[in-house]
Amino acid sequence: MKKLIKRLEIIKSGIELEDDDIIRHQLPYLKSETQDPVLVFIVMAIEQGKFTQALDAIATWLGSKQGVIQWQDIELAACKLELKALEEQLSELIDKRNERIQLLDDFNDLYLVRLGPLMKQILNLRRQLAESTLRKAEAEARRRERDYRNCQQYISQAIDELISLKQRWLALPSISNDTIEIRNRIQQQTELITALLAEIKELENSFCTRNTESTRKAREEAKEKYERYQEQQTDAEQRLDNDRKLSSEQRQDLKRLWRQASRLCHPDLVADAFKEKAHQLMVQLNQARQRGDFPAIHALLESLKQGLEPLMASDLIDDLERLRRKISDVRIQIDAILHEIDALKGEESWRLATSLPDKDKWFKEQENVLSKTLNILERQVEEASRVLYEA
Repeated sequence: MKKLIKRLEIIKSGIELEDDDIIRHQLPYLKSETQDPVLVFIVMAIEQGKFTQALDAIATWLGSKQGVIQWQDIELAACKLELKALEEQLSELIDKRNERIQLLDDFNDLYLVRLGPLMKQILNLRRQLAESTLRKAEAEARRRERDYRNCQQYISQAIDELISLKQRWLALPSISNDTIEIRNRIQQQTELITALLAEIKELENSFCTRNTESTRKAREEAKEKYERYQEQQTDAEQRLDNDRKLSSEQRQDLKRLWRQASRLCHPDLVADAFKEKAHQLMVQLNQARQRGDFPAIHALLESLKQGLEPLMASDLIDDLERLRRKISDVRIQIDAILHEIDALKGEESWRLATSLPDKDKWFKEQENVLSKTLNILERQVEEASRVLYEA
């Protein structure tokens, strides 16, 4: 609409300036507007040289659209204002969510440092038990394989013996003590084969239901869990060590600077075209915060303040439909973060982090519980180490 108005204003100026080139240059654009009879009339009037009629029609058309344009400008301003308010709300909610996540992260780091050594020992013992269980399962599988092969051989020998008895029995001329004796031996051999077949069937059923795959998987999971926990504990100790080097005032200053910088470049708060850059800046910012690196955070903040910060969508979008879509998107983001905040409150770690009257006492109680678990596992590992498995 705005481009069309500009073109008609150019034609109007061309008529007033008596410049035919200016007028003719705009005609192809007007000819594509076949749905509006007034515009069709204007094109025809110009092509026929009826510039007075064309000028009157242009003035009438522009006058009729002026109110629409003014209303669209008002609606555009209202949408931008609404989007800006929603972006502010989103920013505040992101701060609120991040504060809660940081509170949980701090508690989890403290948990890893206080209880980590015991938990690491427990996970290591569970890994050893899983390894012993796998060795036992593999030895059992080898034993069953040997039993199956032996049973096959016994059945084969018994069948050969049965065939031999059958041939001898059929070769005897008539009923005699010899035929009766051989018939009894045939019956015994048949019963032996039946018993061996039942035994081998049981071994086959056991093979179907008892294999080492699940045991091997359990061993790998126990190993991965131990290694992952070991890495988490090391990272937590490093973060806590960095934090302890700061004074209380420095911690508050670090938190303030991080929040100030994150508000300028959080990926959820910027226009789509800047999200990748914002993500990179947030990664740098978070890493600097974990290190307690004041110079790095100051440098990032200063660069953002000097105009390098990604623009908000409300500062960038001037199209009404795009603004409406963005408003809808931001409302969805707000609902998602509200849901995320509620979900955080439902976590057990949130309850512990926010409601424990005496954290030190609680950690000591957990140490006692874990120590008992550790003692039980140590006995189990010791018992498992005494068992010798066949090669």
